[in-house]
Amino acid sequence: MTNHRNSSVAATMAASILLATSASIPHAQTPESSYAAIDRDVSSLKTAYLRCEQVANERLLDLGEAATCSVIYEELLKIGFDGEFKRLLAWWDDVRVAEPRDEPLGAH
Repeated sequence: MTNHRNSSVAATMAASILLATSASIPHAQTPESSYAAIDRDVSSLKTAYLRCEQVANERLLDLGEAATCSVIYEELLKIGFDGEFKRLLAWWDDVRVAEPRDEPLGAH
């Protein structure tokens, strides 16, 4: 029962991040504030993507989590890396090398 509850919590957190991120996308703002909002958006997507990756390395994602993580990946690829998979892969590789994997993300 605890695993199911943890899965639900993780899926809810990922969905909340995605929804908060989507809601913060600017529609009619000045270019400067638009860039700042996009930077926050990309930062949130990167954090959510890394959380998905960490959880997926620890256990099998349930269907809802996998779907949420897939949406996060697609949005990050589109917004953060202009659809260029090689750029996303290079960023992810840099993060992986820099981040010790025995510590949870954000433990610094």
